[in-house]
Amino acid sequence: MLLLPVIAVSIGVMFVLAGLAAAALVLFITAIGVTIWLCRNRGQRRADGKTNVGWVVFLITAYPLSVSYLVFFALLMISAFTGKSVTVG
Repeated sequence: MLLLPVIAVSIGVMFVLAGLAAAALVLFITAIGVTIWLCRNRGQRRADGKTNVGWVVFLITAYPLSVSYLVFFALLMISAFTGKSVTVG
């Protein structure tokens, strides 16, 4: 009975981490889509005189944020299911 609040908090933390992983996955997929879109429309955007500066800034931010959290989440899941500490390096 005394452990019920601890269990409730741990379940809440689990859902928060899963939500962050889902958001990181959506951000990663969006960054891939924007990269493909920019590559396919390069000539048209150049002909229209548009620059890609804003999109490049978005991609420089999106890739490291999403990939780093997805790697963290994967290592966390490996550690949780194997019971062993996973270290990088």
